[in-house]
Amino acid sequence: MAPNPSNIRASMSLPTLPRPSRISLLIAGLFVFAWLVRWYYVSQAMVLHPVRGDAVDYFNYAQNLWRHHVFSKASPDTPMVLGDSFRDPGYPIFLALGMAFFQSWDHWYAAVLLGQALLGALTVLLLLVTARRWLPTPWLGAAGLLMALWPHSVTMTGYLLTETLFGFLCALALWLSVLAIERRSLTLSAGAGIGCALGALTNATLIPFAPCLAIYLWLRRLASGRMACALVLGFAVLYMPWLIRNANLPAAQSSSHDRALMNLVQGSWPEYHASYRAALLGDSTAITISSAINSEYALLHDQPREGWHAWANRLRSQPWRTLTWYVSKPALLWGWDIRIGQGDVYVYPTAASPFHTNLAGRIVIALCHAMNPWLGLLALIGCIIVLCRPSASGTEQPLALLLVMMTAIYTLLQAEPRYSVPLRGEEMVAAMLCLHGIVACLSRRRGIPAA
Repeated sequence: MAPNPSNIRASMSLPTLPRPSRISLLIAGLFVFAWLVRWYYVSQAMVLHPVRGDAVDYFNYAQNLWRHHVFSKASPDTPMVLGDSFRDPGYPIFLALGMAFFQSWDHWYAAVLLGQALLGALTVLLLLVTARRWLPTPWLGAAGLLMALWPHSVTMTGYLLTETLFGFLCALALWLSVLAIERRSLTLSAGAGIGCALGALTNATLIPFAPCLAIYLWLRRLASGRMACALVLGFAVLYMPWLIRNANLPAAQSSSHDRALMNLVQGSWPEYHASYRAALLGDSTAITISSAINSEYALLHDQPREGWHAWANRLRSQPWRTLTWYVSKPALLWGWDIRIGQGDVYVYPTAASPFHTNLAGRIVIALCHAMNPWLGLLALIGCIIVLCRPSASGTEQPLALLLVMMTAIYTLLQAEPRYSVPLRGEEMVAAMLCLHGIVACLSRRRGIPAA
């Protein structure tokens, strides 16, 4: 029997690939858009003297890692470079990896900025892939558009500072945590712990997140005891070597404990931010305040018992002022103007910013500035709702817990809008969750189908 030509052609044809869904195309488009926005920004904006302030430490750490294989913020030209733990190693390692491939400053600096532009876009991608479980397509698109364009997140890619890398690692840890809950997987739980450790090695404020998340998910029966243990173990396996290394450093070397004490003292003075700027301009009153802050830190560092007593007495001497200051600090953290820096959305002086030279950029920054307090309020309400209501899956819980925990830590230490930049994407998602819930509730009352 002769073969049927049509059957032969059918058997030789390529398999039909599934067409990408509308939401997948949306996420891919927003990722590309976020990358293009950041690429355009870093290619146009010019940071004046980019190695200044905190960036000096990170640049020195990276150079010492590459040249001397020592983690130290000392000048690389120092005859004897001694290790310390004042800063966390994640971002200096990122910078040092670039030095392994690019020897000249121009090539290295361009590669770092383009790498950070890509990391910023990948952060948007991870958060969109995570939030698609909770938000319908229009709300997900709105959150993604805000994340792609948000000025703080865009401008931060132009600085030699930790925030962009830390934001990516927070999004990675969140995505892995959600997958672990969704799939009830021990492997993914351990992976989430490793993601948390990578974030904590870039910014130590994330250290409590893994144990707090494990305990919370276990108490809410969203994860088994084995999953909770796997999460903590994954975190500990990666983070403990850093702690062991630091424990073997000479006591005189700068440590992360010193930096935490410094932030605690600075953050307890309502005058700190204003006096910091004014002191740089030579204001005598501001210089006096800065000296008092430095003296209090020095006492706390050198004589802990007397220092804690003096610090507590100062807070107790004006209880109402202290209470109102700490209550207001979350709003300061999620505010607009960067206080320890150039101001507005800039940490260091920046020329030719598209947010100033471009009409579309000026419109974006004006709209975002107007929306900022409302998004913060919606995100707060969204976190409260997520943490308090019963949930069938519980996959939203890590998002809310991350935002609440990080806000509490920075409220205790130093509340500065720059420190909230890594979590702006999570803030947008929480705000859209809240807004979607409000609209859905109103629609049900009116008998209108919700979007």
